Amino acid sequence: MPESPRPFDPETYVAATAPLLGLALDATWIASVTANLRVLAAAAALVQDFPLPDEVDAASRFEA
Repeated sequence: MPESPRPFDPETYVAATAPLLGLALDATWIASVTANLRVLAAAAALVQDFPLPDEVDAASRFEA
């Protein structure tokens, strides 16, 4: 049985990714950044957890 993913930890994510992206975050902003990541993770969970039947087709792609 595959392991379930660990819960999202925005503090660890920011600490790991900011240096990789070359971002020097001021310590006073880290709380705001992690709070926004929590909101985004909650919104992503709503989309990810939305049940879709197997019969649903992908949306058509339209180009102008």
